[in-house]
Amino acid sequence: MFLRQVNIELRKTVKHPALWAGLAALTLLLALFIFVHHSQIKYGYIPAEGGLENDLLNGLSLYNWISGLIYAVTASVIAAYDYPERTLQLWLTRGLPRPILLFARLKVILLFGALMIAFTLLTTLGLAVLSRTLFFGVVDVSHFNAVALLPAFLRTVWSALPYLALTVLLAVISRSPLFAAGAMIFYSDIAERLALMLSDRYPALTRFLPGQLALILQAQNFVLDRTATQPTLDPRWMSEPQAILSIGVIFLVTCGLTLLIFSRQDLGG
Repeated sequence: MFLRQVNIELRKTVKHPALWAGLAALTLLLALFIFVHHSQIKYGYIPAEGGLENDLLNGLSLYNWISGLIYAVTASVIAAYDYPERTLQLWLTRGLPRPILLFARLKVILLFGALMIAFTLLTTLGLAVLSRTLFFGVVDVSHFNAVALLPAFLRTVWSALPYLALTVLLAVISRSPLFAAGAMIFYSDIAERLALMLSDRYPALTRFLPGQLALILQAQNFVLDRTATQPTLDPRWMSEPQAILSIGVIFLVTCGLTLLIFSRQDLGG
């Protein structure tokens, strides 16, 4: 029953126009970012630094900057699109247990969240190769550490877990994809970034914020550049294993709270 529901959720998500519109917008944004950056280098507006590895690190930085929007839209559409249409009640009246429905959607959300990250990495690489060929006639890969690509992908996926889980929680509480997406965007792009500005003054306050934990993991992506030196991190920050564990705990607690609310939610009326 669980796998069948996962398959149903996958098919519905693939058919949703928001997915393809989001991929198209992400591709356009990455292309604009890379082509403008390389044109500035070619015409001497900014100095040339690095090769393909630098393009990938810049692409990851851009993705992390807009990731709150991506996670908000992805998770809210899958988790709450049928609350307003009241088709959710139809699934439940057919005997589908609420935990199976919730976990099937959560699995699909995690899958598409990971696919968005993989798409970003691969598209950035493809566009960077094309742009460097057009502007410079050569693609410099001498410092690019391809072996570090998979760990960078896994770090980014793990960093996304709290945001995806929080969006699902907001979707269940509000029963609205628009509210869930809006609240998630406000939290990740405004509230959390304002809180992170206080990390130097109040480190204990921001220690377990998903954004702080993500910074710890993303800082390790420097190994994509073979010649890069390890960045100096604040000694008050957690170690990478501690950040990984903290993200896992936040994800599990958030999912547990979501299941508790969804299991007791009155969907009648």
